[in-house]
Amino acid sequence: MAKQPPASSSSELTESIRPGDDFYNYVNAKWLAAHPIPDDKSRLGAFTEISDGNLDRLHTLLRKPHTAGEASTSKLAKRFYHAAMDEATIARQGVAPVQPLLDGIAQVTDTNGMAKWITRQHAAGFGAVWGSGLDVDEKDCTQYVFRMGQGGLGLPDRDYYLEDGERFEQIRSKYHSFLLEFFKLLGQADPAQCAQDVLDIETDLAKLSSTATERRDVVAQYNPYEPKALSAAFPSFDWSDYLRQVGYTLQRPVLVSQPKFLAGAIRLLAERPVACWRHYFAFHALAALMPSLPKPYELLHFDFYGTVLGGATQQEPRHRRVINSCMRLLPEPTGRVFTDAYFSEDAKAAIYDLVDYIKTALRGRIAQLDWMSSQTKARANEKLDAFQALLGYPDTWRSYDGLKLGDTYAANVIAIRTFEFRYDMLRLPKPVDRTEWLMSPAMVNAYYWSNTNTITFPAGILQPPFFDPNGDFAANYGGIGMVIGHEIIHGFDDKGSLYDAVGNLNSWWTDEDRSKFDARTKALAKQYDAYMVDGRHVNGSLTLGENIADLGGALIAYDALQQKIAESDNSEMIDGFTPQQRFFIALARIWRMNIRPELALQFLLTDPHAPNHLRINGTLVNVDAFYDAFDIPVDAQQYAVSDKRIRIW
Repeated sequence: MAKQPPASSSSELTESIRPGDDFYNYVNAKWLAAHPIPDDKSRLGAFTEISDGNLDRLHTLLRKPHTAGEASTSKLAKRFYHAAMDEATIARQGVAPVQPLLDGIAQVTDTNGMAKWITRQHAAGFGAVWGSGLDVDEKDCTQYVFRMGQGGLGLPDRDYYLEDGERFEQIRSKYHSFLLEFFKLLGQADPAQCAQDVLDIETDLAKLSSTATERRDVVAQYNPYEPKALSAAFPSFDWSDYLRQVGYTLQRPVLVSQPKFLAGAIRLLAERPVACWRHYFAFHALAALMPSLPKPYELLHFDFYGTVLGGATQQEPRHRRVINSCMRLLPEPTGRVFTDAYFSEDAKAAIYDLVDYIKTALRGRIAQLDWMSSQTKARANEKLDAFQALLGYPDTWRSYDGLKLGDTYAANVIAIRTFEFRYDMLRLPKPVDRTEWLMSPAMVNAYYWSNTNTITFPAGILQPPFFDPNGDFAANYGGIGMVIGHEIIHGFDDKGSLYDAVGNLNSWWTDEDRSKFDARTKALAKQYDAYMVDGRHVNGSLTLGENIADLGGALIAYDALQQKIAESDNSEMIDGFTPQQRFFIALARIWRMNIRPELALQFLLTDPHAPNHLRINGTLVNVDAFYDAFDIPVDAQQYAVSDKRIRIW
């Protein structure tokens, strides 16, 4: 098949904007203007466009009857889908599927009862005041560990409770109104007091919570406690009963990510009246289930979380909401339905080829680093050699034997959450599965897992504009190639670089080299601290890992392209652009996004990624090859003299 012309043709560019002044808008301004955010979305970009297409494909597949030759897990996904789409049955059942939760809360009369309720919820796979579950032991990545960490908030982050200013006061006021309406739906006698009780408890928990930046400190989050030591460290809670009920039978330590939070939360159980906690428990038991309940609960949940916090003014089509839920709760069954119908093995082979070129490019950059010693370079290459890539879908699909689903949406959600928690607890004594997938193969996303030194690229993302097997090779390197490079560099960012080749939290640096690395990463954090979005500074420390990955990923993907050009002797112009220029144009296109201010604020506070336009402009200001490709003049707004450009990998 003939090559398709690059989607980033000259007609799509804004020639009145110089590339060196604002490359993001030079490439994307016309697209952004032509693609306003629909009423049912909080953002619109390359990721959401592909995701919508995947959801619509799944919609077609999941509506079909289960066939004899189809995988049993596909039947699970279809059963879940059909129950969730049956609005008449959901309306008829009312809150009956969650009534046992409300009945259990009504029986809580003292602190011992509160401890038992929290334990019950955790054993069912739901957080209550704090969260818990399976994790990999970061100092022995061959084994799993049980971890507990902060939680218990209804707003996205602690800052929503604690920051001053009109925007946050308005959100807190609307949150109180949302809680008020929730308790009215439940038929509470004094819904205003119930709402205030929830807000007061959550505010106390927020004061105990670590910031998003603090939670990036993986060393500070590693706090092991022998099971018998939990009672001494966190008194007034029945830990022996808790561990027994959740199914923890090992003598290995459990991890507590934020000890200060856990200790303070347990104190709060005794300090606030039990009646206040019952209101808190009722809201948090049902909050995650509201989208699976009758329309009044579903719409109330959307009005706050979708509109107040996200800016959308109407819900997405029900089938998309349901399938997103299916992908979260049944990631592999949903992914199998998708990949059996749509994934190309040829695409998988092409991506493996890209991965090899990009790994080779990183090895070349490591060799040329003038600030790193040969000793640390050898260890960096050792980690790169041990790196593995999981592409498309799992080689072995998971079994869901024992999971029974019925015709009730909310009951199915509860059943899956409980099944998954028990499945994880049964895995605790077993060796870590280093080929495990942490998201659905139908997702439009990718990730690096430091505990296994692995990148994973689901089939869902292996589509234009990220990847087109019949398209322009240079655009593929700027699209999916940059994303591959980004994920590989996560193994060498400020957090990932703390893990060794097998995935243990174990430094492989000389002290001098680590000091030099930290100085360079601090300079990058300072660069992003200086950027402002809607009157707020970007948090360069929170976004540091992603910014390192963006910079390093662009560099090694570009080097890989250069190697590919040299081998194929293919430097042809397309639509007037060199391969190097097409690389950077494609790179800018994948991060194009319109976003509502409500969601942009949430991301500034909680998201480790920088705003999308800065993922391009903030990165390319440090990339020498970009200056060369577009002949950036010294008077360009984003021109940085060579010795001021930040160089890490």
